[in-house]
Amino acid sequence: MPSLAFTGDAKFAFAVSVGLALVVLARWASRTRGTKRDTWVALRIGDVLFTEIIGAFLLGYGLGGLIAPPEVAGPGGPPVRIGPAGRFGGGLGSSLPYTLAIVGAALAILTRLDLGTLFVRGSAPRGGLSTYVGWDGQVIAPIQAGGYGQITMRDAMG
Repeated sequence: MPSLAFTGDAKFAFAVSVGLALVVLARWASRTRGTKRDTWVALRIGDVLFTEIIGAFLLGYGLGGLIAPPEVAGPGGPPVRIGPAGRFGGGLGSSLPYTLAIVGAALAILTRLDLGTLFVRGSAPRGGLSTYVGWDGQVIAPIQAGGYGQITMRDAMG
């Protein structure tokens, strides 16, 4: 009788498909900054999307497992070291699926961060004009050419 549990390859293929779906969902939800989709689906933390990080982690884990599946050693398998990891690893993070998962999550973070702003120019002032570029707003008082007026904008709280 066939087992309902995931086999090794099916588990990694499922991780790849769920990871890819989460990355696509996060990118779709974050198209307009400040909307409820951006806040509640993409789970934006500053410039980084938490949903995209989880998706990239699962994608890396699944690809690593499909490329080099972890070997299952039975009772008669090779001896296993008991205790802390050695000088060059050997612990949980030394297998290819976990390594690619961590690399995938790190790449998802690094592609979203603007490192030039952090290192060269320092942090932007809170509430500065660059914070609101790309957001939708509504004019509530007429604005004359070259003059000032009033607008409203929705923030993450609605």
